[in-house]
Amino acid sequence: MDIKRALPRPQLRDVVRSFEERRAELGSAVLTWPVAARPHQILNIHLAEPYRVRIDGDPAVTTPEMSVVGPQTYRRAHVYLSGSIHVFNILFQPTGFNRLVGINMTSLVNQDPAASDVLGKSAVTLGDAVRAASDFRERVAAVERWAGMMLDKREPDGAIGHASRLLIAARGRARIEGLVAKSGLSTSQFQRRFTTQVGMTPKLFARTIRFDRALIARRNAPGRPWTDIIHELGYFDQAHFIRECHAFTGLPPGSLVGDWDNIFFPADD
Repeated sequence: MDIKRALPRPQLRDVVRSFEERRAELGSAVLTWPVAARPHQILNIHLAEPYRVRIDGDPAVTTPEMSVVGPQTYRRAHVYLSGSIHVFNILFQPTGFNRLVGINMTSLVNQDPAASDVLGKSAVTLGDAVRAASDFRERVAAVERWAGMMLDKREPDGAIGHASRLLIAARGRARIEGLVAKSGLSTSQFQRRFTTQVGMTPKLFARTIRFDRALIARRNAPGRPWTDIIHELGYFDQAHFIRECHAFTGLPPGSLVGDWDNIFFPADD
């Protein structure tokens, strides 16, 4: 699979984390992978055949040509790819969608609606601009222009945006109490605003970040023992990680094989 990745220009990095594009010709072959709990906000624009996704064990359905995938808190979806694959992805910062459209992010948790349901008419503008671009670099530039216009109408980045990005940079291991102290908000204000702007409580968001990093570490080094990964990411002990694994995948660590080896993770920035 051909993968291209890019970071946004500096002025947009408090809203967009990265851009990614994947292309593959699978023919009749089917590539599948489960989606574990994860903290990401992603906008997918399919330039060829959309994915098919099975939600909570229901029959697989075709995804919209443009869709928003919100943060996930459990193993809800299973993705199926076949035929001609060409998809452009925008990975947003934790408060990115809230900044752009003012949406209460709890409404996107464990959801993957059509982009038009979230962005309204702006989704058409964005989709047309991306599809008209001739290559990956031009598609990135088109999204940057769109995001810049959207931000002209929005408030500047605030304490929650900064705190949520610190949690990502710290792989979920920053102390929530310290983030509250730096925010200038009371604990209740911080918790309330964080949940509205990110979609999860600070604690749950930190847990999903850390677990996502564990899966990335395992994907990058399949032969690496789970005990090494658990120690590196600061889990209390093996029992702690096993509980998190059951909560976020429904399985013990030893069962994360097969389709779990196919997971596509967003660009590591």
